[in-house]
Amino acid sequence: LIIKKMIIFNPLKEIIIWFEYIINFLPGKIGKLIRIFWFSIRTRKIFGVSVDTGCRFIMISNIEFGKGVGISRNCSFLADGGKIIIGDKTAFNENCHINASNGGTIKIGKKCPIGPNVVMRTSNHNFNNKNIYIQDQGHTSGNITIEDNCWIAANVTILNNVKIGKGSVIGAGAVVTNNIPENSIAVGIPAKAIKKIP
Repeated sequence: LIIKKMIIFNPLKEIIIWFEYIINFLPGKIGKLIRIFWFSIRTRKIFGVSVDTGCRFIMISNIEFGKGVGISRNCSFLADGGKIIIGDKTAFNENCHINASNGGTIKIGKKCPIGPNVVMRTSNHNFNNKNIYIQDQGHTSGNITIEDNCWIAANVTILNNVKIGKGSVIGAGAVVTNNIPENSIAVGIPAKAIKKIP
């Protein structure tokens, strides 16, 4: 069985994993230039994506990056079961977790500043059967849409089946479980629109 698994082993994939791990920790401007060059090739956006140290990308072929996207340290993008689409010049602060690993699509528009520690997840655990462990009940997936020019502040969590209208601001620490109209300021748990931006 072990020998059979070794035969299935994909050397190119393994080399890419090791190479990306190494370049993720190269410091300074040289490290940044190497990452820009490499991820430009991987995302087919020539010098269009800037990636800082410690970031990881799962199933990068299911992630579409616009031009001028900026990704700060320690961000994770998981698209092994779904899809992630990011518009031009959207910027991610440190420690963002963008997760479409169990299905669904995350679509973020143009020029959206995303604050540190933001979490977006397209799926939730099922938990309705008390006779089965929660982690064995599977997931329910949906989509997340964030339209152009939205500011998602620090420590926000955005769950599935949510649309945030263009020009909206989501206040720090909010948990978004329902749609937010365009040009709104939304805060709280769950997030609610409290003011219109004139």
